[in-house]
Amino acid sequence: MEGNGRKVLVIAARQPDFAALLEEDGFEVDLRTRPLEHDEEAAADLAVVFRGRLIGRHQAPALVDRGIPVVEVLTVEPPGSSSANWIRLSNRIAKSDLAQVVHAVADRTAYPSA
Repeated sequence: MEGNGRKVLVIAARQPDFAALLEEDGFEVDLRTRPLEHDEEAAADLAVVFRGRLIGRHQAPALVDRGIPVVEVLTVEPPGSSSANWIRLSNRIAKSDLAQVVHAVADRTAYPSA
């Protein structure tokens, strides 16, 4: 499939199948299996953060602070409400449904007045 010109940063210890699903959908995927360092560059239209033992709770807020919308996937029920720039989901969500959320966030990022 031809790329859609949008770049997704995926931070996850083990999610190669999900990254491949996004690539099949035309996204350019930057898959990181370790947390970003404080000063590490993150050029992306949006990020998907799979929080767990390795990927801590500081990744999502740090990316939002940099102006990158985040979809955070948690191992527990989300502890708070989502916002326009930070969507929190349980890891019980099907990967195909998660990909649909990524599409919606990417569309909202590309066309803010939509």
